[in-house]
Amino acid sequence: MKLQSVSALLALLGQAGAFTTSPRPSFSSSLRMANVLEGTEIGGDFAPINNMLLVKKVEIVDQTEGGIFLTGKGKIKKSEGDVTACGDGKINSETGYKSPMPVAVGESVCFGKFDGEEVKYNDVIHTLIRDADVLVKFPSSDAKTLENAAVVWDNVLVRVQEEKMEATGGLLIAATTKKATISSVGEVLKVGPGRLAFNGVLMEMDVEVGDYVKFRDYAAQDVEIEGE
Repeated sequence: MKLQSVSALLALLGQAGAFTTSPRPSFSSSLRMANVLEGTEIGGDFAPINNMLLVKKVEIVDQTEGGIFLTGKGKIKKSEGDVTACGDGKINSETGYKSPMPVAVGESVCFGKFDGEEVKYNDVIHTLIRDADVLVKFPSSDAKTLENAAVVWDNVLVRVQEEKMEATGGLLIAATTKKATISSVGEVLKVGPGRLAFNGVLMEMDVEVGDYVKFRDYAAQDVEIEGE
């Protein structure tokens, strides 16, 4: 089965000014290592601001479960990793209300395949994303279970129905047409707390765990948890 995270609403937040460099503690320069961002030494730590997160991505998968090694474009880049730094929240320009961050440093997150900006920090690939890009979070990278999974804001985690691999007349469906058979109906497994209004009031969700929902085609992102 596949698990999909459905977002009822994703606010479009600008990524301008997504990070800054924070000053280091004052101690002997001979005892500290310089941080390097995209090949350039910086005078402090790479620190996201507003509602931005810095995520250390998991290693690229270069071998299938059957032992076949993948090369070049065949390697699988997973959109997940551990949060190494985060801003302190987005401030509404009209009301001045600051939305709290739904994730914290040390937690592990899954995010959209095409979300974020990839950066190389201290020779390690990271991704800079918004809090709204987070689909599912876990307490740590060692605790990626369905029981520990949590969704943020107004996201919903759904277990979709099995793919239909055979046509009504008994004919097998070719690989090129399989995508069209993926169901957009499933059981709700996890529900986020809801999205905050401009004044900080929480807008509660209209669905709950155990509901069966129908969502728009292509409105979801696949998330793999415990092999599902």
